[in-house]
Amino acid sequence: MDLSLQLAQKQILSQRMQQSVEILQMNTITLSEYIQELAEENPLLEWQDTSGEQPKKDDKLLRKLEWLEEADEQNRSLYRVEQEDERDRQELIGRRERESLREYLLFQINILKVNEGVKHVLRFLAQSTEDSGYLEQGALEAAEERFRLKGNCSADVLGILQSLDPPGIGARNLEECLLIQLRLKQASSVAITMVEKHLQDLAKNRISYVAKQLKVTVDEAVDAYDEIRSCEPKPGRGFLCENPVEYIVPDVFVEKREGELLVTINGTTTPKLFISQSYIKILREGGSEETKEYISNKLKQAEWAMQCISKRESTLLETAKCIVEHQKEFFIRPDGQLKPLRMADVAECMQVHESTVSRAVRDKYLQCDRGVLPLNTFFSKALSSEGTGSISADSIQQKIRLMIEDENKKKPFSDRELTEKLQKEGIQISRRTVAKYREAMGIAGASGRKRYE
Repeated sequence: MDLSLQLAQKQILSQRMQQSVEILQMNTITLSEYIQELAEENPLLEWQDTSGEQPKKDDKLLRKLEWLEEADEQNRSLYRVEQEDERDRQELIGRRERESLREYLLFQINILKVNEGVKHVLRFLAQSTEDSGYLEQGALEAAEERFRLKGNCSADVLGILQSLDPPGIGARNLEECLLIQLRLKQASSVAITMVEKHLQDLAKNRISYVAKQLKVTVDEAVDAYDEIRSCEPKPGRGFLCENPVEYIVPDVFVEKREGELLVTINGTTTPKLFISQSYIKILREGGSEETKEYISNKLKQAEWAMQCISKRESTLLETAKCIVEHQKEFFIRPDGQLKPLRMADVAECMQVHESTVSRAVRDKYLQCDRGVLPLNTFFSKALSSEGTGSISADSIQQKIRLMIEDENKKKPFSDRELTEKLQKEGIQISRRTVAKYREAMGIAGASGRKRYE
């Protein structure tokens, strides 16, 4: 048996430090939920909503009555206009309310002139329809087993479902969805054959190849392709989505004031924590040792949590200020481009570890004149460039996008041609990197962008 001693260093975070790290990487919404949960667990902590309470209905009515008592006939007419505007606004909100896709399908099924047994199956299939309009995978097989459908019954019922509005509803794949719509439109046989046999080629914009395979002219293939493009690939689009919408709440605001950039932290949606004075009074006035120990422990926990939240706010603010200072041109000029920036650069500016910056910007958003952007967006790799020394990847992507927008659509630039154009501008970049940036922007290759009109 070989016995030996080994020395090793291990970094172990205490429970307090783990809590500090977790709070630092929380975004505004997560932090708000955490503060409320923390106040429920710790009796010494209380929270106050800082989002601003809406005036009560009675208070609003009272102010209007006081205004009317002091007002003349002109103010009374203005009040009547206000009432009419409010009524119009409520009517507009009512008109904006739309029904979901499943509700729309169920309404159509209820007025169909078919027996009740078929309606039961149709309702089941309608409830098994995704928000996109496609039938869920395995839904038809589940209906066959549940309702004991025999022979061609399931196909007949599916045909009834697919005859409902919107066209293409109840399809099990893209091909079936397009074929349903093309047949309803009485499209050309060329368009139908293209979907049945060459859908993958169409996705790659291989119109000439498809025309050759079907023994038709390119113009005929282009016309058929236009018929296919007029179809809706997601027939459920436009209906009210039943899934809750997730809203982005910015963590940092950047405003231009008198030529200067003002950086602030979003504190309006985060509840404010404070320590309950009633428990502090109990601790000072005395009590049992057990009570004092309990309150003392909870007080330490509360103070540490408040310190962590305060530290998160100051770290996030300092990080945002460093980013804004470095990317000043982006915030000041409408066409400003991002400069190369690494997390290590911001960490060095703040004199902290790079992991602290990484946690500070994780899942957080910045709102400025140019929209709401993830904080990670402002970190961009540098590529060598003649004259300026270096250029950010974001700037190169914008150059590629502009080149593609200005190209001849009948003869689009290949990745090699785009690379050569960038190299002529003094940007040292490879064809592989250009292809990677183009794909990251969701832009197809030259063959996919080619137009035959």
